[in-house]
Amino acid sequence: MAADLKVQLLNDIKKLSLEKYISEIMGGVMEGMLKCKTSTDINACVEVVSALHQRFPDTFTLLLTYNLSKSLQVPTKAQLAALSAEQKEKEESSRIIRQRTYLRISVELWLVGVLRNVEDGISSLASTNLGGVETHRDGVAGLMGSTSASKDKKKDQTKQQEHGFVYHVLKDMLGNDEQHINLPLVASFLKNYGQLILDIVPRKQKAALEQHSEEARPIRKETAVTPDIHALLVNLFDDYYKGVEVHLVKMHKAFRKMERHNNEILFSKGDLSDETKQRFEKAQKDMPDLPEDESAAKQSIVSSGTANMFNEGKDNLGNGVWEDDDARKFYEDLPNLLVLVPEVFLESGPKKTEEETKSPTNEEEIQDETADIDEDEEENDDMGDLADDNLDNPDDDDESSAKPTQNLQLDGLLARLPNCGNRDLVDSVAVDFCFINSKNSRKRLVKTLLGVHRQRVDLLPYYSRLIATLNVYFSDIGEMVLAALTREFRGLQRKKTQDLLETRTKNIRFLSELTKFKVTPAHTIFYSFKIALDDFTNQNIDIVCNLLETCGRYLLKSPDTSARMSTMLETVMRKKTVQHLDSRYALMVENAYYQANPPDKAAIHVKERSPIELYIRKLIHVNLTKKSLDKILKQLRKLDWKNPEIFNLMVKIFQKIWKIKFGNIHLMAILASGLNRYHSDFGVQIVDGVIEEIRIGLEQNIFKHNQRRITVVKYLGELYNYRMIESPLIFDTLYSTVTFGHEFGRPARERFCSIDAPNDFFRIRLCCTLLDTCGMCFDRGSSKKKLDNFLTFFQMYVLSKLKPPMDVDFMITDTLEMLRPQLQILSSYEEANEEVDKMLLEQWKSVQGADGKVQEDGFEESEPSDSSSDDEDEDRVNINDREDEEETGDENDNQLENDADEDVVIIKKKEELSREDDEDFERELNKMMSDSADARKFEKKTTVLDVPIPMNLRGAQERRALAQSIETQDPGKMAFTLLTKKGNRQQTKIMEVPADSILAVSTRSKQEAEREEQQQLKRLVLNYEQREAAAARQAVVDERARLRANTRGKKIMQMGGGGGNAYSNTGGGGGGSGGGSAW
Repeated sequence: MAADLKVQLLNDIKKLSLEKYISEIMGGVMEGMLKCKTSTDINACVEVVSALHQRFPDTFTLLLTYNLSKSLQVPTKAQLAALSAEQKEKEESSRIIRQRTYLRISVELWLVGVLRNVEDGISSLASTNLGGVETHRDGVAGLMGSTSASKDKKKDQTKQQEHGFVYHVLKDMLGNDEQHINLPLVASFLKNYGQLILDIVPRKQKAALEQHSEEARPIRKETAVTPDIHALLVNLFDDYYKGVEVHLVKMHKAFRKMERHNNEILFSKGDLSDETKQRFEKAQKDMPDLPEDESAAKQSIVSSGTANMFNEGKDNLGNGVWEDDDARKFYEDLPNLLVLVPEVFLESGPKKTEEETKSPTNEEEIQDETADIDEDEEENDDMGDLADDNLDNPDDDDESSAKPTQNLQLDGLLARLPNCGNRDLVDSVAVDFCFINSKNSRKRLVKTLLGVHRQRVDLLPYYSRLIATLNVYFSDIGEMVLAALTREFRGLQRKKTQDLLETRTKNIRFLSELTKFKVTPAHTIFYSFKIALDDFTNQNIDIVCNLLETCGRYLLKSPDTSARMSTMLETVMRKKTVQHLDSRYALMVENAYYQANPPDKAAIHVKERSPIELYIRKLIHVNLTKKSLDKILKQLRKLDWKNPEIFNLMVKIFQKIWKIKFGNIHLMAILASGLNRYHSDFGVQIVDGVIEEIRIGLEQNIFKHNQRRITVVKYLGELYNYRMIESPLIFDTLYSTVTFGHEFGRPARERFCSIDAPNDFFRIRLCCTLLDTCGMCFDRGSSKKKLDNFLTFFQMYVLSKLKPPMDVDFMITDTLEMLRPQLQILSSYEEANEEVDKMLLEQWKSVQGADGKVQEDGFEESEPSDSSSDDEDEDRVNINDREDEEETGDENDNQLENDADEDVVIIKKKEELSREDDEDFERELNKMMSDSADARKFEKKTTVLDVPIPMNLRGAQERRALAQSIETQDPGKMAFTLLTKKGNRQQTKIMEVPADSILAVSTRSKQEAEREEQQQLKRLVLNYEQREAAAARQAVVDERARLRANTRGKKIMQMGGGGGNAYSNTGGGGGGSGGGSAW
């Protein structure tokens, strides 16, 4: 069905006899439609199907209508229920892909008149007509049904036929789409046919028309889109849009709720499970950016607990009554049962108002009531006994009148209480209890609440919330609970045994929790506090500590009880000091005191950063990943690098590499390398800072900076990997790491180093980290030899210490195996020391020149640093000379401004020509050197007899030769030194050869020729200096004469490279050797 086969298919449809193959053609057409991906293919498909429709309107078109409508159907819930979640997701995604193509082709066919109504379709050719009755719709029932039923059905069908094929399909597809899975199909339809069918002008087109003050041209209405169908489609999409809007807001709220829940888990546990992370990432990927709901954002426990930003007129929660906003809501925001429960179930409404239940607030009243409590103690005991009797003996009449189902419901509700571990569950229990409320039910509820196990003190806050919620409408619940707890407290005070500690703790914590809900009056809790404080020993210390931990902060911060509570706290600390409690009790009292009265903490000063600094830190510390590397590099390059503040900020961030994730160090090196191409001074400062940080770490050797030092060394290796530094710097760092602080620059067992103790193995970790990072690059050339030498020295350093731990030993083994798998590991310090000596001897031999001239310390006389510094000085001189010449040229231009004869010299062209000449010279030189090297490959190497004697043997050999020459002086013989090797040791022997032998004659003639050549070279050098001086003097004289003769009436244009006064009209002061002029 592709566009390239359209012509062939159209010819075949016209010429071939296809009546017997309609079903096969139908299957092929449906498969071919799925392969149409572009608009060209879809147009070709529509033409082919239209040709088939024109030839077979009664068979092919009906089959096509049925198959397309069936392909565009949405699977039922029963079909999806049989699939798993993963299978369901795959099935829905594949269905969306198929139906997107089918829907577009169906709309095109509907617009051209091929498809009309869904009811026109037939499932097979056998069900076309049976005596004038359409069996695919009516079946057997249609043959035998009544005429009235068939008429009603025909009316419905004719009504649906007026709406058209597309509307019927879209209505079935979008009508039951509660989860809005078909949203991609709707988007595809509106994108392709929104303007053609629904008269929707795209935003960009509308903006362009408004900009040019033009009106949208009306599009030709298709004949299939009647005004009724247009209105139906518009209403259909409007309803679907509203549903999508509601669904999206609902999803966004659920997503924000999930985010807050994850933040709370992170705040409490520090980590999320993998499943939770995947679910959150998936939801975040599908969720578009919507405006935040500020009221919802204030509910986060993290934000409210850390900065107290959303108090909204409440007290400062940092030092207020409550620890945080959640605690305040738990104890103050009680559910309003009048809203949740019909008033009939709440008896006659609230029995107690806030004014009636309000405890006496005046301090004098509290003191008076506390003083009167002792007098009325017997009366209160009687009330407690009465309350216990009421709990133990519920009313018989009420119990007999209760229905069995109500008792079962009460039993189930009471069984739920031990599992009420959060606020919502307790509130639901309060609501459910209102529907089964009775006097007997309240007594059973109170008995169950008081019978909580002594070890389940975690349930007491929730039980107290339940009591406080119900006490507003059923005041007898609070009275019975309070009377029972007060009686229990007094009974426990009479018993001085310590075996009831858990019961005492449960009792006082229950009273304290009810105090925070304002169920327990203030005078009652202060009375309990006073009783325990009067006998401040043993179990009463536990009671006081539990009371302070539970409601001490509430009583101290509440304005009504603050003065009384502060006095009591002072008494507690005074008794602690006077009674000399043991350490356990003293620690308990201090903890309880500071929990009730926490010390004032100074506000944490957050470092203020500029917006540009925050942006840069976010890019590097948060957004830096492998995928975002190029984007971040572009953003950093766009900064104002000419601003010193931004430049210094970038240097500081890139130098403090230990603040970056360890896995992102190589990404930082890539960024540094990329920025160094455009800002070389930035790269120099980074490298200097890294080297200085490594040096400081070696000097200080502070344990807490070890992780930082590992990070910096890793960073240095990554900088080498990305060509910010060269290999000599790496080897210098390696050697300085193992030798810094050691005497003579060489670690040894017999010499102790204070900053690198024998049991300190951290420098080994530094070397291994650096070698693991960039050591694999040193596998060829001179770097390979340098690394081999360092590994030998490194093994000697390791063996000079004590036996390393297992992890350090494994690290060394892994590093050596990675770099040199065939390396022979040295087993002893003596062996390693000997190998290092051999290595140093070989290095000394390698620095000898070809003429054998060696300095006193055994190294060749060379001055690479001096030559390089000389080159730099010459460059600086040339630059200064050019600046002087430019100034002189400007002066001459000003003086000869009106001169008619002006010559223009373009220096850039000469510079370009000189650069091209240099490149040609370099190319020819490289070619000549390569040809010379190839030619020397096949030359036979002559044996050299005159080999210099090693330094370690030269002194002894000279002493032996002097002694022998004194003893025996034979004028007819010549002494030679024979160098031999026995094992690993080199030996020398004096051998006398007759003076007239060939060896002696050739040696003597060779020495004389060398002396004569040296004398000749000496004469040439001296003569050359004299000639150069004479030539220079003559050149100065000639130049002055030429200037006097030719500077009259002409302007001199100067070029860079010579002295500024060489061409002055006054004829003074010597000029430079590189000067030139253009006339």
